[in-house]
Amino acid sequence: MKKKTSVVLGLFIFSIFLFAALAVEIKKSEGEEISYLDGLYWVVTTITTVGYGDIVMSSYAGKIFAIFVQIYGIAFLFGVAIPYIMIPWAERRFLLSIPDKTDVTDHILIFGYTKLTPHLISQIEKLGARYTVVETDRDRAVEALKNSHNAILCKTDSCRENANVDSALSAVIMWDSVEKSLDVLITLQDVDIPKIAVLSDPFYARYLHYAKVSNVITPKSVAGAQVAKIILEKITRDMDVKTVLGEYGMTELMIPEKSIVAGMNVQRISKKYTVRILAVWREGKLVFMPPDDFMIEKRDMVLAFGKRGDLIKFYDGVVA
Repeated sequence: MKKKTSVVLGLFIFSIFLFAALAVEIKKSEGEEISYLDGLYWVVTTITTVGYGDIVMSSYAGKIFAIFVQIYGIAFLFGVAIPYIMIPWAERRFLLSIPDKTDVTDHILIFGYTKLTPHLISQIEKLGARYTVVETDRDRAVEALKNSHNAILCKTDSCRENANVDSALSAVIMWDSVEKSLDVLITLQDVDIPKIAVLSDPFYARYLHYAKVSNVITPKSVAGAQVAKIILEKITRDMDVKTVLGEYGMTELMIPEKSIVAGMNVQRISKKYTVRILAVWREGKLVFMPPDDFMIEKRDMVLAFGKRGDLIKFYDGVVA
């Protein structure tokens, strides 16, 4: 957005000088000589609709040109200058003060405010846990604060102190930029906390593993809320298991695109993980108590029953 605004502003300034040259030529055709500075003066007073009247177009072509310049100025003022330049500048300058450090401790650090970040924050808040969003981009930090999310604006190399990294429970890197993710991992390399990265392209995951990332999640085929659930389960190692009787319980899981469970039938899953698949939700249809030869596919939502330890083992297989 900043680049586009700069280009538009540059073109607008160029058009002012072009209009000044045209104004000089039009006045010459009307039999009146004016300097280029006079032409520039006429354009500025006309485009801002001030129009002192000391320089006036008298020909039809000149009057049509003057009308065009006035409409052009009004369109730029209300269509570009106010919404894209003046209002954002005023917000940055006067309306919103962005904190550059946090006093929160025992928290989950979230590096990057992306489309998935609000889903993760929603899940964290449901658990009653604390978090801090760390952003290097001012506009995204503003967006986070406007959404009532706890966020700070700081550079990666200063985030260790400003974000209380040493007292954090874990770090989740939401940026899709490999370079920014690596910068964070290098900054946190000697901090002994789980570090989870969300990356759209699994090809670059190996580079993050070289930088000692704990886990890499690729959310292409998984809904945002499910990604948040996977992240929190990896951080806390505490699955959302509903206790049924004693150590037995149930849990609901979505099957990611590249899960090793995708392509297994119910019987194989039961033997491998010692859990029972009670129901499968697929493309709007519920299959209750699927038969042993029923194949589990990617994007299925499954309801599994078993001992808590077996359900955790099954979860590890689902997200591996």
